[in-house]
Amino acid sequence: MATEDERYRQSSQFRLWSFSPASLRELRAKTNSLAKQQIAARTGSALEFLTPDEETRLVKFFTVELIRAAQFCELPTEIRSTAAVFLRRFYITNSVMTYPPTELLKTCLFFGCKAEGFYIRLSKLAEKFPNTTSEQILAGEFLLCQGIRFAFDVRHPFRALEGAIVELRRRLPTEEPRINNAHARAREVLKFSALITDVYFHFTPSQVMMAAILVADSGLVDTLLPSSDNTQGQGGDGAVGAHTDLREKIMTTIESCRAMLEDEPPERMADYWGTPEIVKSMKPLRKKLQKCRDPDRADLVALQRARREQAAGKPAKPSAGAVGDGGVFGEGDARDVKRRKVGTGDDVFGPPL
Repeated sequence: MATEDERYRQSSQFRLWSFSPASLRELRAKTNSLAKQQIAARTGSALEFLTPDEETRLVKFFTVELIRAAQFCELPTEIRSTAAVFLRRFYITNSVMTYPPTELLKTCLFFGCKAEGFYIRLSKLAEKFPNTTSEQILAGEFLLCQGIRFAFDVRHPFRALEGAIVELRRRLPTEEPRINNAHARAREVLKFSALITDVYFHFTPSQVMMAAILVADSGLVDTLLPSSDNTQGQGGDGAVGAHTDLREKIMTTIESCRAMLEDEPPERMADYWGTPEIVKSMKPLRKKLQKCRDPDRADLVALQRARREQAAGKPAKPSAGAVGDGGVFGEGDARDVKRRKVGTGDDVFGPPL
């Protein structure tokens, strides 16, 4: 039977959406460069484009807006998390200068409901947003699917957290209040910090879960991952040494993940991203985005209609294996001449034999 690690390595999340920090920066820089070239070629004018860092900051801002919109729509945690991951995946290989994030975040919310099997009426969701129609939400759906490479499966760390809490309660039955506090804090970290940082692209769900517990209560991680002092007499010095090396490797990874999570603690949702100061500071970037975005792709509804009309206007291609009567019976031209002669006769039954 395959281990949990082997199953995760077969998932689309690991195969398509796992990167090292360096490769992720390089990919974002490449996306930014290609968008600049394409927009400059279409507009034919010198524009002041966004830098890769500015794009990353805008994506983070719109991810927070998506989370806030999901809370307003009263969508479950799994839905808002999946939608946020979809948005961040999309803007790794697509630029915010090419496709409008204000429209795509609504599409991500609706498609996140689909991906998680949560039914919501499209018209009801559209009513939650001002000046938004169902057509606008659906316009970017196929575009989103292409952008996330049709990888609809998102592995979240929430189930892993629940399993870890069950194990902690078994090992520490007398510390229920402490475990409950850590549980609540870790969930808040996973519901916000993990979604607006890049931890989903660098770490596995179990590593993200352990890092969240490390943020909440580092002592509980020592209970889940005991040191070599607690494994004495279990296999000799060789086993203890191997256990120590493995634990150090795991802890190094978890510490790296924790550092990323602590860059965006849950309190910043209200204390930073929700303040008038940060909204005001984002206005210059948003104005810059308005001036340098792709004019041909700013309206997703019009773009979708144009593509449909283009597809409908293409002549049907004949099947490669299709042949006419002449190819089957031979002398196709002679048969056509005979048909025309019969059709021009006065007698409806044809000329006399």
